[in-house]
Amino acid sequence: MTRRIISKNASPARKAFSFVRKSVTGRRRAVAAALLTVFVATTGPAAAQDVPPADSTRSVRLHVLADSVSIGEQFFLAIVARRDTSETVSFRLPDSEDEALVFGDIEALNAVRRERVLPGGAQADSLVYLVATFALDTAYVAPIPVLFTSAEGTARLLTDSTWIPVRSLVPAETDHAQGIRDLAPLATFPRSAWPIAAGIILALLAAAGIFWWIRRRRNRKNEIETESIPPVPPDREAFDRLDALAKTDLSDPRNAPFFYDELSNILRTYVARRLKAPALEMTTGETVALLAARDMPDGPSVSRFRNVLVACDDVKFADGRPPASQGATLIGTARSIIETMETQARAADEAAETTARAETNGAFEDPAATPAEPDVASPNAP
Repeated sequence: MTRRIISKNASPARKAFSFVRKSVTGRRRAVAAALLTVFVATTGPAAAQDVPPADSTRSVRLHVLADSVSIGEQFFLAIVARRDTSETVSFRLPDSEDEALVFGDIEALNAVRRERVLPGGAQADSLVYLVATFALDTAYVAPIPVLFTSAEGTARLLTDSTWIPVRSLVPAETDHAQGIRDLAPLATFPRSAWPIAAGIILALLAAAGIFWWIRRRRNRKNEIETESIPPVPPDREAFDRLDALAKTDLSDPRNAPFFYDELSNILRTYVARRLKAPALEMTTGETVALLAARDMPDGPSVSRFRNVLVACDDVKFADGRPPASQGATLIGTARSIIETMETQARAADEAAETTARAETNGAFEDPAATPAEPDVASPNAP
């Protein structure tokens, strides 16, 4: 027989059967087999039926294999169905684990079926139910349906209904009955701190989310305001930074590294913005080569540009100690280089704008570019 797992939603009778089946399975099978042998040979008239039997060989009978039972006690019910060999018999079986098979006050826990051919061409099918009841005083066994299927159709017969006495588990003596304890009061448990902690954590998370949303909204507003401000021209930015750098006190040698690093950064930032090139990531040699390739500024200015960057690199990388007066000289040189580059850049921009304007005006003044009007014949022409 296949092992079954009892569901948590199963009835009390089914759970009780699962508890005892491990120790009585073998003995129960032996008893069921012996009972089947006795009841297969037993035949009798049908007790009740929905459809009249086709002939005298069709009948069902119910046998209760206990005089009385206790609450929750397991016992056997047997059904013997007599039929012709050309028919088939169907019994209700406790197949579902969650939905109990109940006949009145009786719940079926398991079933064993046997078949036997009788003399005279008839056949007896028997089914032994392992059942239990939790009724008080008496348990009602409702009629159990049995289906007979043949070539002529299906007939449904019912067994007899009966009553089974249920023995009480409470002693009859008054003194013993008074010794039974009443239900204990409900146990009290300390309140768990987990719900409070979870509520505090959720509140903190909600506050953090609100704070993040407000801060993000303010940052976006600042970004929009920043984007609306026009950018400072590259030469103006460079001159403002040079003015601030000129206030550095170079009489203190500790200010020299900052001064020369900032001076180099100002020139490279100007070149990067003006020429739209990555001058901040380039070396001194690469930056000078870029200016020479762009032919901006002129040759002497490129040489002066290189001298300024070399002087800055000497302090940054070689720990040079130039005199304090050299700082003012280099700032003046940087201003002169930027002014020269701005003059050349503006002249180049104006030349490019003039050329573009001339090409646009020439396109409109060129007769070949203007579509000719269609020659429409005069209506008065001969």
